[in-house]
Amino acid sequence: MPAVPAVRAVRGANTVAEDTPRHIAAATRELVTELLVRNGLEREAVISLLFTCSPDLTSDTPALALREEGWEVPALCAADTVWAGAPARTLRVLAHVTSYGPLAPVYLGDSAPTRPTQSPR
Repeated sequence: MPAVPAVRAVRGANTVAEDTPRHIAAATRELVTELLVRNGLEREAVISLLFTCSPDLTSDTPALALREEGWEVPALCAADTVWAGAPARTLRVLAHVTSYGPLAPVYLGDSAPTRPTQSPR
């Protein structure tokens, strides 16, 4: 019996050189493209995208940048949580896709999977 694709989620992040629409669009394109390439996915495998941006990115949104590139996939943007030590100019994505196997997260630029482990709790 052939394998059946499952709905899976994969994370990623990228840093943005400057808070301009051009730089946000370039960082978004780079992140989403690399997420697909590294995981062997076609664009049609993407079900939806949830983006967050650090509070210092205000000139554009990743969802609008992708829409202008011709993407028709549902995409939502939100502000990232503000916390001490948060990285600047960072956009993150949670991509819901159909896939036959495990997926690898993608972190580009100076981005990292999570905040530092030393928390003031």
